[in-house]
Amino acid sequence: MSEVNCRLCGCAEYHPVRKKSGFHLERCADCSLVQITDDLSKLRLEDLYDRSFFEAYYDWQHEGRGKAIAYDKLEGRLDAIEQLVPCRGEMLEVGCAFGYFLDAARSRGWKTRGIELGDYAARFAREQLKLDVQTVPIERVEFSPGEFDVIALWDVVEHLNDPVDSLLRLQRMLKDDGLIAFNTPNVDSYVTRLQGGFWRNFVPPIHITYFGPRSVRRLLERTGFDPVQITVALPRERLLKRLHLYNLLRRLRASDKLLVFARKRPRCG
Repeated sequence: MSEVNCRLCGCAEYHPVRKKSGFHLERCADCSLVQITDDLSKLRLEDLYDRSFFEAYYDWQHEGRGKAIAYDKLEGRLDAIEQLVPCRGEMLEVGCAFGYFLDAARSRGWKTRGIELGDYAARFAREQLKLDVQTVPIERVEFSPGEFDVIALWDVVEHLNDPVDSLLRLQRMLKDDGLIAFNTPNVDSYVTRLQGGFWRNFVPPIHITYFGPRSVRRLLERTGFDPVQITVALPRERLLKRLHLYNLLRRLRASDKLLVFARKRPRCG
């Protein structure tokens, strides 16, 4: 049923995984990336990320416990980034939604900018949090080469129709030895295998590509990054550390999400 070559390696041979919401999900025979293999050329990604999308998935605007939990997770991500990049310089977040991660980073001394396809969320980030956020896709963003120390993509990579081209563009925006940080659902986790077609992340066409550890390494290799750490993303990471459960759960890989940190590969010569 495949109508497109693999978005990661270009292979045209697939193994069927399942059909969901009218879309065919298949695994590349070469790199193992699972992806939608239907033609998506007429699909406008901008149309998917309207107000209803953000209200259904990411609307943490309310005060109280929900927002506190969200910020606690984001502070944990910043802790991890700052262990690898101690100097708090220029940071870009791709797919920044309402801007809470950028808000947390700014409060810690980072100079922050963001891009977000969804106008509803981007306007909130600009108007309510006073953040520098552009409503623009990656392929049309205009930042200078070597501008950023860190680029973060939280819950974004799985939405990209051309992840190789997108990460190549971001790689050029990073300073030498700059860091990219992202998380993405792990299609090869034991949680995914147990849940099968009921896995929460099988939501085409919102999620287009489904990575595992092997295909993530292939993505980094193809786009000029050297992996620093490929582990699992856990909820409430700061709380788990206080309870001395964080390292245990990481070793058990008790999550269906990958957490990736990688550095821009030095140029030869």
